[in-house]
Amino acid sequence: MRSQQEPWHALAGAYTLDAVDEAERLGFEDHLGRCPECAWEVRELAEAAARLGEGLAQAPPPRIRRRVMEGVRRPGGRFRAPMSLVSPVSPVSPVSPVSPVPAVPRSRPARKAGRWTQVTRGLAAASLAAAVVLGVVTVRTQDLLERSREDTRRIASVLAAPDARSVTGTAEGGGGGGAVVSREQGRLVFVPSGLEELPEGRTYQLWRIGSSGITSAGLLRPGESGESPPVVVEGIGGTESMGVTVEPAGGSWQPTSTPLLLLELPAS
Repeated sequence: MRSQQEPWHALAGAYTLDAVDEAERLGFEDHLGRCPECAWEVRELAEAAARLGEGLAQAPPPRIRRRVMEGVRRPGGRFRAPMSLVSPVSPVSPVSPVSPVPAVPRSRPARKAGRWTQVTRGLAAASLAAAVVLGVVTVRTQDLLERSREDTRRIASVLAAPDARSVTGTAEGGGGGGAVVSREQGRLVFVPSGLEELPEGRTYQLWRIGSSGITSAGLLRPGESGESPPVVVEGIGGTESMGVTVEPAGGSWQPTSTPLLLLELPAS
């Protein structure tokens, strides 16, 4: 029974954004009326993702930018970055923590499919929220359905965490990015949006920035539209902010350019 339902489970994110074709929509809505788990997942993604776009961009404290710039100017300095390739992102500028994301109720009520259709209509306007959901479920092939579902769960777990806090920023050259942070889980979801296309031989790189130095959080590779799937960044225990720089293709062991985006993370 589970294996027969699995394809519909993997469409929860795409359905939330109304990013499915008519046949998929009808099939998923039929499944949704009989699956409390998917009904809960759609609600969880819809409510939490919508809040990602509510942050207000602010300049980060001078100490954060100063720390980054000192590292860029000082070869072989404190910046150490074991390269762990993650997913794609773009140029942005300084930001600060926003308001807490309200905890999602823990009960799992099943809802009628029509209610979820109404929820999806209101989400289309939030670009960052759209990036969160779109990045989770673009995969349709059977052999990747399970991984797609796991990605959805990891992202939803952070978005729905009781201690979740969001920050957003606007890029100096256009575009922007945001993050939802859960200190209890020790991870965050980073969502780039509207990144400029880079010339051949250059790439965006995401960095964890803390008092002990800077380490790579992966390379960001936006598509032709400038959008990238959300990136789950683990191990943020000592991370004070996240930064994005433009680096040579393949990435760098330490930042070699001025950050296009700095997001100061909430302390708790």
